[in-house]
Amino acid sequence: MEGSRRLRLISNLWKAPRVLLLIGGVLFLSGQGFLAASFLQGTQGTVATIPAGPAWFYVYEIKVLGSSRVSGQFADLAGDVVNLYVFGERQYQVYAFIGLGRSLFSANGSSGSFAIDLPTSGTYYLVFAHGAGSEDSAQDVRVSYRVAGIEPEFIGVGVPLIALGIAGVGIGLWRRDRQARARNETPQ
Repeated sequence: MEGSRRLRLISNLWKAPRVLLLIGGVLFLSGQGFLAASFLQGTQGTVATIPAGPAWFYVYEIKVLGSSRVSGQFADLAGDVVNLYVFGERQYQVYAFIGLGRSLFSANGSSGSFAIDLPTSGTYYLVFAHGAGSEDSAQDVRVSYRVAGIEPEFIGVGVPLIALGIAGVGIGLWRRDRQARARNETPQ
């Protein structure tokens, strides 16, 4: 008896236009936040630590929808040489497996800046590896980069939330209008 009463109360609560409007509004605004975040990929001033040893490297994965551009700066905190590479997905797999491969972009030095166009949708890898003579010790590299492009995961979350929010608000407004008409039609 108690369970069915609770179920009816919850069912009636979902029929209330204010609840639908509130939930729809929250979903819509949450979706907007995810959509905005999809344009703000990157990191600001983090330290990437490359472990000691010639085969070790540090990688940032970048996923983009459509052509994009990545730019940023790096600096080894001890002033040692660092190699920077930007790989596409297949190029990265080869590099990770055998330590060699062609990159879309490469630079080396104790510090520097970079900018590269990412030609199509996909996953790219920003890789920091030991430079010549720096393989025997761990390297701390200060990295900051920004991606001028769209991250697909946030779009995939944001757009459905916006759609659900619009549907919730629409149903809430429809229910509110329907209840108002029913009140006006009842004889007094």
